[in-house]
Amino acid sequence: MRQLLRRGLSLISSLKQFNREMELVLSDLVAETGAKDIAKGWVLITGAARRIGRGLALALASDGWNIHLHFHHSKDEAETTGQQITALGRMVCLHQADLSDEAACQQLMASCVEQGNLAALINSASSFDYDTSQAFSAQGMKQHMAINMMAPAMLIRDFAAAAENQSVKGAVINITDAKLVGLNPDYFTYTLSKMALDGLTRLAAQAYAPWLRVNGIAPGITLRSGDQTDAEYRQAHRLNPLSCGAEVEDIVRAAKMLLDTPSITGHTIVIDGGLHLRPPNRDVAFLDVQE
Repeated sequence: MRQLLRRGLSLISSLKQFNREMELVLSDLVAETGAKDIAKGWVLITGAARRIGRGLALALASDGWNIHLHFHHSKDEAETTGQQITALGRMVCLHQADLSDEAACQQLMASCVEQGNLAALINSASSFDYDTSQAFSAQGMKQHMAINMMAPAMLIRDFAAAAENQSVKGAVINITDAKLVGLNPDYFTYTLSKMALDGLTRLAAQAYAPWLRVNGIAPGITLRSGDQTDAEYRQAHRLNPLSCGAEVEDIVRAAKMLLDTPSITGHTIVIDGGLHLRPPNRDVAFLDVQE
């Protein structure tokens, strides 16, 4: 227990040092270039060290947002992404948190609110493990539900309370999954958790108006997953009416539109190359598609 505590304190200390160093680098950059802070505000992006979350963090930083970058295990990737954000002339704070832990979720949002000018939240972090309707465990379901639905619910709740307390309005984007408009039973408990997140999107849009707008983006297969090859990734997109799938840049464009449009709430944008128009009865990972 003492060793675990020491490791935790060491991680906290290193993150604080990293954040201080990034602030100094940004200050020097502004001094050298004469650039002015024209930030749109701060956005908290969960799971922002890798994959879609990272793409969103870098793109929104380029668009004038300061970034609260959440990660769990990917410390090295988080620091690299943080350095890239700073190089774009924006501010970044790194936050390590286990989103399956209620207290950690509460502390994460509290830290971001304390920083000030929190304008948006993007729930991108996701647990994605394979199971089936015949073989799933209570623990697996709890893990998927905790990270994919309960953590977003708690973060949105606390964000809404802060927004109302400060009499400011904010925006939330939940990253769901395009398979929800063309269901199949593969990845059984993952799918259930994303269905819950989709429901949360609509309920939260009702519950937290007018202080928060809550919308969703439902991408199809976007990046190679696991041991999937480039050829298999391309083959999967051949199923789509447009013969192409979602790209990170597509998700970024949708996110910017949702953040910048103050009259949109309670909607989910599906980005899947049209696969929902003829959905398969299995996950694309299990379909035999020939080049």
